Amino acid sequence: MQTEEADHLAELSDGAGCTEIWEHLSERREAEEAAAEDEAATESPDATAHQD
Repeated sequence: MQTEEADHLAELSDGAGCTEIWEHLSERREAEEAAAEDEAATESPDATAHQD
């Protein structure tokens, strides 16, 4: 049974070790950070522009 608490591990195969889990979580975190940066850039493409 999958729960929200374990959803982040659903893509791992049964028997995955510490290294595989660590790599999976690191890749997921990096992807989430990149997506957040892309979203922020999309929301304000010219954050340095001044409005008069």
